[in-house]
Amino acid sequence: MKKTKVICSVGPASNSVEVMGEMVNKGMDCARINLSHATQDDILNTIEVVRQVRRKCNAPVAIMYDTKGPEFRTLEFDDGGVSLKKGDTIKMSKDCIQGNENEFGVNHSEAIDFIEVGDKVLVDNALLELEVIDKQEGYVVLKALGNGKIQNHKTINVPGVDLKLDFISDVDKKDIAFAAKHSCDYLALSFVNTREDVIAAREIIEEAGGDALIISKIESRMGIENLDEIIDESDGIMVARGDLGVEVPMEELPMLQKDILRKCREKGKFAIVATEMLASMYENPRPSRAEVSDVANAVLDGTDCVMLSGETTIGKYPVAAVEIMSRICKYVESTIDYTKHPVYKGSIGISDTIAKLVVDAVEYSNIKLIVTPTMTGFTARKISNLRPNSIILACCPSNHIAEKVALNFGVKPVLTEVYESTEKVIENAKKIAQKEFNLNEGDLIVITGGFPLGEAKKTNYVRILAI
Repeated sequence: MKKTKVICSVGPASNSVEVMGEMVNKGMDCARINLSHATQDDILNTIEVVRQVRRKCNAPVAIMYDTKGPEFRTLEFDDGGVSLKKGDTIKMSKDCIQGNENEFGVNHSEAIDFIEVGDKVLVDNALLELEVIDKQEGYVVLKALGNGKIQNHKTINVPGVDLKLDFISDVDKKDIAFAAKHSCDYLALSFVNTREDVIAAREIIEEAGGDALIISKIESRMGIENLDEIIDESDGIMVARGDLGVEVPMEELPMLQKDILRKCREKGKFAIVATEMLASMYENPRPSRAEVSDVANAVLDGTDCVMLSGETTIGKYPVAAVEIMSRICKYVESTIDYTKHPVYKGSIGISDTIAKLVVDAVEYSNIKLIVTPTMTGFTARKISNLRPNSIILACCPSNHIAEKVALNFGVKPVLTEVYESTEKVIENAKKIAQKEFNLNEGDLIVITGGFPLGEAKKTNYVRILAI
C-alpha cells in the first residue's frame, strides 16, 4: 500500500457515493469540506455521502473541515465577475455590495482603512495584480497591472500590510462549533499566525464537545516567523502554498516547504502539502510533468499527506487525479531508504524510546509488520513519525479512532473489538495481521502499545512474534 495519505476536497465533481467510492478505492484517505464555500446543508449531505462510502468500501475515510479564517475576499458581482485589461481602473469600496465594472465590495470593509496608495492588491492567488493609485473616504482606486478577472468570493492579498482582521470571526466560531458537533476528525485553521490562534480554536472545539485534531495552515509571513510555537501547539501543519506563495516571494516557497516539513518531523507532528499539486487536471486527463515532480518532491521532503483541491471539487477527472497522485506517491516511496529516521536530541521518554526500538527492530530483524492495538492512536503516530520501512497496522476499537490516524504516514487503521486481557489483544492482533497482509508462517511481526489498553497513558510494551 502507499504510505503517503491523500486528502481530497469535496465538491460537485465528487460529492456522490459512486464517485467518492471510486476515489477511495484509488487511494483517497480523507474528505475535505471547505467552509468558505459549503452551506450547512452541503456539509450534512457530504457527511452522509462519506458514511455511505465508509460502509461500501470498508474504509475509515476521515473528514476534515477547513475554516474560512480571516480571509479577505470579494463579494458578489452582477454577472459573476468583471474582466480587466492592463491599465483599467476599478474601485474597491466599503459600501458596495453588488459589484460591477466600476466598483466591487469586500467581506471585511474595515480592512480598506489600512490599505494605502502604492500597495499591491493581489486577487485569486495573484492571478490578477493591481496597484492602489488613489485613496478616498470609503474606497481605494485600483489599477490593473495586467489582464485578468475579478470574480465572486475570490481571495484578496495585500502583501506586507496588516489588515487588522480578527483571527476567529463570529462566522468562524459558529462554523467551528458546528464542525465539532458533526463528525469533525480534523480542523484545518486558515491563516494561523500565533499559538494563541490555535488555543482559541481548541477552546471552541472543546466547548462544543468535540475532539478534532487541529491542523494549522501556514499562509503568511507572520506564520513563518512564529512557526515553532505554532507547531508545538498544533496536531499537524499544512503548507498552504496558495496564499503563502502570495504573501512571501514565490521563489522562497520551495525552501519554506522543506523547512516546515523538517520541523514537523523533528517535533513529532504530521504535515500536509497542498495547493495546485495537479492543477492541470481541472481540464486535462493527465498532469503536467512539472506537477508530477511537485508531488514526488513533497514525498521526498517527508510530507505525511498531499492534498487535491479544485482537481476533485470542480475538475473533470476527480477519480483519475486520485489514482495518478497515489501512483506517484507509491513509486517515490519505493525509492526511499527510510532507515535514516530522525535522531532524538537529549533525553527522551519511555514512549519515544520504545518507538525508536521498534523502528530499529524493523530495520535489523527483517520484521514484516508493526502492529499497534490502540485506544487513542498515540503509539501509531509516534512510530509513524520515525518512518519505519514496514507498514503500521493500527488496531482501533472504533471508526472514530481509526479516522484519527488516517492521515499519519504508513498507518493502516483497521477496526477491532476491545479485549479484556493483554494476551487476547495480542492474539487478535496476530489474526488481523495475517488477514490483512497474507503473512507466511515464520514471518516476524512486532506488537507495541500502551497496556493495559485504555489505562496506560504511554507506550510501555513491545513484543516480537513469529507467525
